[in-house]
Amino acid sequence: MRFLVPLLLLSLLAGPAWAQDEEPVESFIWLDRGSDNALPLGLPPFVPAGDDAGLGAVAHGVVQRDLELSGYFSILDAKANLEAEGAGVALGSFDFEAWRVPGAVGLVKAEVSVEAGRVAVELHVFDVDGGVEILGRRISGAQEDVRYVGHRVANAIVEAFTGSSGIFDTRIVAVADFGRGKEIYVLDYDGASRRGVSRNGSINLSPAWSPDGTRVSYTSYRDNNPDLWVTNLETGRHEKVCAHPGLNSGGEWSPDGKELVLTLSKDRDSEIYAIDPEGSILRRLTRQLGIDVSPTFSPDGSKVAFVSSRNGTPQIFVMNRDGTDVVRLTHLGGHNVSPSFSPDGLRIAFAGRDEGRFDIFVMDVDGSGLKRLTQSPGDDEDPTWSPDGRHILFSSSREGGAKQLYIMTADGRGQTRITDGAGSYSNPMWGPKPQ
Repeated sequence: MRFLVPLLLLSLLAGPAWAQDEEPVESFIWLDRGSDNALPLGLPPFVPAGDDAGLGAVAHGVVQRDLELSGYFSILDAKANLEAEGAGVALGSFDFEAWRVPGAVGLVKAEVSVEAGRVAVELHVFDVDGGVEILGRRISGAQEDVRYVGHRVANAIVEAFTGSSGIFDTRIVAVADFGRGKEIYVLDYDGASRRGVSRNGSINLSPAWSPDGTRVSYTSYRDNNPDLWVTNLETGRHEKVCAHPGLNSGGEWSPDGKELVLTLSKDRDSEIYAIDPEGSILRRLTRQLGIDVSPTFSPDGSKVAFVSSRNGTPQIFVMNRDGTDVVRLTHLGGHNVSPSFSPDGLRIAFAGRDEGRFDIFVMDVDGSGLKRLTQSPGDDEDPTWSPDGRHILFSSSREGGAKQLYIMTADGRGQTRITDGAGSYSNPMWGPKPQ
């Protein structure tokens, strides 16, 4: 994994790469992200085009939070620069020297306007040392969606420095307990804008996204049996799709959306099956004594990782999509669970118990290259990758009491809580990039 450091400049155009809304960037500073150093970034308040600065302040706050959570930027104190009052946002309307003195390498300036119920951000990203603009973009949206506009602005800033858009407009799904049952919620990737999915007052567990982000599957006890349900987020329709006696749990979607893998205990032993989205069984994948749970597809759909106690303690295995060629991956530790493939299919994150508590580990897909990412006073569990593979989300009880959700870079840096401390959160899953 590579991270931002100042400043390996490979190519730069003299003028800005101006794009309207979501057109691709034409030029950018390419930075080698192999160091732990964060990029010193100037991010002054967004300038209001009219008298109302409220929406601009909201958008700026969202952008700053996004960039801080990314782990790649060190945001300079807003009072550290020497910029003259009334300095503009466009090239030539301010002095770069005012930002060189406090040590800025990158600089973000923006003007925010509101008209006819829409908010627009005129974004400018600069290389301070070179004194040139590397990105110009206009990003707009409905006034009530100003936070989403802010996420898109942050995406563009990351794109300016790396060549790849950020993941700040993605969503996560998780189980939340506020003392009225365990319900499924969808949240923005930063923990904000919580929306209920299940709303049945029962116990709901193991949510998973469909590949297109329009549906969420989960196991619910609403009818006094752990059945698999699917909620369409666009229509709000809830549908029970798999309701065999006993467990119908842990359903996760194939990359093409044509199948789900889950654990069924209809034949007493807990085994892994593949079903279609309507609930019909397509095939049985495991036939071994012991509990087989937590199946998940590899990004190319050819493999399924899962947890099995067939050798005595829960360990992580991988098999072909049809259930053949089963291989045990974990051998250290007596309790390894919750496997999650990285988006490139090269690594698997999981939770392993060590010294009486769970921590997050990463290994190569063949079980080699084991690396510990967390070591906290509490349990760190349920890892899930961001769509670009740069971050991992997980649940943790490290602050005592109820579990909360945390985000970190893929090498374990910048571990930061994203939920507000109210209630308890578990079983998170990071959703796909919006279509």
